[in-house]
Amino acid sequence: MQKQSQLPLPTPTKIKLLSKILSRKEKFILYLAVIVLIASLVAWAISYFLSSTEKVPTFGGEITEGMVGQPMYINPILSQSNEIDSSLSRLIFSSLMTYDSRGNLVNDLAESYEISSDGKRYIFKIRPGIKWHDKTDLTTRDIAFTLKLIQDQAFKSPLRGNFQDVKVETIDDQTIAFILDDPYSPFLNKLTFGILPAHIFEEMGADKFLISDFNLKPIGSGPFEFVSLKQDEDGNILSMQLQANPDYFTGRPFLDKIDINFYPEENEMIEAYNKKEIDSFGLLSYQKIEEFKNKKDTSLVISNTPRYFAIFLNETKSLPLADKNVRKALSLLTNRDEIVKEVFGEGAVPVYSPILSHFENFQSITQENIQNYQYNPGEAEKILDEAGWKKEADGIRKKDGNVFEITLITTDRNDLVRVSELVKKSWEELGIKVNIQALSFNDVKQNFIRPREYQAIIIGQEYLGNDPDPYFFFHSSGKKDPGRNISLFDNEEADKLLVEARQTQETEKRRGSTGNLRKSFSKKTPPSFSFPPIMFMLPAPK
Repeated sequence: MQKQSQLPLPTPTKIKLLSKILSRKEKFILYLAVIVLIASLVAWAISYFLSSTEKVPTFGGEITEGMVGQPMYINPILSQSNEIDSSLSRLIFSSLMTYDSRGNLVNDLAESYEISSDGKRYIFKIRPGIKWHDKTDLTTRDIAFTLKLIQDQAFKSPLRGNFQDVKVETIDDQTIAFILDDPYSPFLNKLTFGILPAHIFEEMGADKFLISDFNLKPIGSGPFEFVSLKQDEDGNILSMQLQANPDYFTGRPFLDKIDINFYPEENEMIEAYNKKEIDSFGLLSYQKIEEFKNKKDTSLVISNTPRYFAIFLNETKSLPLADKNVRKALSLLTNRDEIVKEVFGEGAVPVYSPILSHFENFQSITQENIQNYQYNPGEAEKILDEAGWKKEADGIRKKDGNVFEITLITTDRNDLVRVSELVKKSWEELGIKVNIQALSFNDVKQNFIRPREYQAIIIGQEYLGNDPDPYFFFHSSGKKDPGRNISLFDNEEADKLLVEARQTQETEKRRGSTGNLRKSFSKKTPPSFSFPPIMFMLPAPK
């Protein structure tokens, strides 16, 4: 076998001789080739490094957040009416279930759960070794205790209506069962409320509960724990500091601290942001979107809320509204696109159903029959004429001597007042006399909503969690206070569908029932027109 000869590598002396042998052009080509070779090797090394490594967050650092308003109840069973309280409660407390960054329902305190075949019994096993921020053990006794407070009317929890008929069985320190009278498919979504420490509250009566220091200096089990707050001489809270919970059951948060500064007005918060006194802030009003949309050092994050606003019509308090054709005409006269453009800008979208399109499992059914309710004043005028409500010489519609006149109630929020004015303009163009009353929310709730003393009212309704259950808003059992059926919707077929939709665990069956519900709503439901998303301001990545 013949041995192959190898070419010898050039010695340094021979390399030096190249400069004398090669021409200037040849030298240039050689040096260029060497440079290209070296650059290629460097690029390959960088590429290999990047492909073989992964960016991971590191522990440390802090952020300063701005909020408009004041915390009142950083208490998970009282926080629902104040966005600041809700935001802080989610940082400080844990719940059986929670939502991830995409809005998917995931386990929190729960390690596992199982649902009985009849859908009436939910058994949860919680993670072992969970600690409260004061190092006390968290057990299922705390969960049962929290639900007991929610169900007790004396403690005034807004969550009470969701759990009135739920029974609890504490099996052991790690296992708990919830027993329902009837199957209820969105029940897991209801279990996203924060858990309170029983050892702090069990000796506290309802009279002390609302004024407890705990509501502003909470002890929870969440990723961050309360450190301190700063107040002015009048007792207003200026700032609050939270720190990472080193014993958090899913692992210590990467941030060390969160500082929150509170401002009385949005403009003051924005000024602080522009001065770099805060790093980010939440709940930017839609009127301010344009101001920040094109800022290079700022990222604008928009999140849809499970909420809509609607004109609810009370057919029992108005002669013309008793006619479903008249109600349809008013829906056709409500220019949702104009309302969104003029009042909310990019902060809302028109909707035509209480089943909102951003609920992932129900997107396909929310677009049905939309054309039936798009702005069409010509069709509305035809319907009103055929119903006997004719325009007279003074430009006002009348029938048998009765004037078509409606009082429209709303809260004194600037945006809803502006919406009311646009509705008034649109309806009056067709000869309907509209009187607007803009009042405080408490006035509207106590004197109009609870006794159902209104003809038309503009108000918002919000679903709990990320799973739409319109039962409370539209089942006939909720027509009277304390029910939430403000539209006084009453339809036997719809009642059956509402019950069916909330009792089945199968998504396809629920989607079918909800789709049929949407068709029932289209016959009598009020003209819902917009839902504003929440706006957040975050610094651009550095």
